[in-house]
Amino acid sequence: MEQMSVPEKKPYMTPARFEQRSNAAMKHGGQSERKIRPVARAQKRRLMRQLGMRMGDLDGVANGLLDNWARAQAKVTIMDEHFAVRGFIREDGEPEPATKIYFVALNSARLALTRFGEHMKTRRPHSDALNDYIDAEYTDDGGDQD
Repeated sequence: MEQMSVPEKKPYMTPARFEQRSNAAMKHGGQSERKIRPVARAQKRRLMRQLGMRMGDLDGVANGLLDNWARAQAKVTIMDEHFAVRGFIREDGEPEPATKIYFVALNSARLALTRFGEHMKTRRPHSDALNDYIDAEYTDDGGDQD
C-alpha cells in the first residue's frame, strides 16, 4: 500500500489551515483516503463489537474480507452524509456524478460482507450473529435478497 505523503510543515501552516486546504477541493470524500481510513476503522470496530469478537479472533483471510467490507461501507457512509446535504439530484435534474461511485460501493459492501459471512461459517461459531447482521442490514423483509 502506498503511503500518503505529508507536506513539509510550514511555520505559518496551522493544523486548522492545513485541514481546510486539504479539504478545499474535495467534492464528496468517497475517494479520499484521509476520509475513508478513520471511518473504515470505526466500521470494523462496530461490527466486531456487534459480533462479540476481537480482531485477534480472525484469520488472515477473514481480516482481509473484513477490511474490504469496512472500506466499501466507509465510502457508503461518507457519501450518505454528502447526499444528505446536497441530495442525489442536481438542480438541472441530472443525478450527482458521485451516484455511480455510491452504488458501486454499496454493492461492494454487500458482497464483501456476504463473503466474510461465508468464510466465518467455516471458521467460528459466531456466524449466527453475523448472519443476523447481514439479514438486518442487507436484505428486505428479513431474508429476501434483491
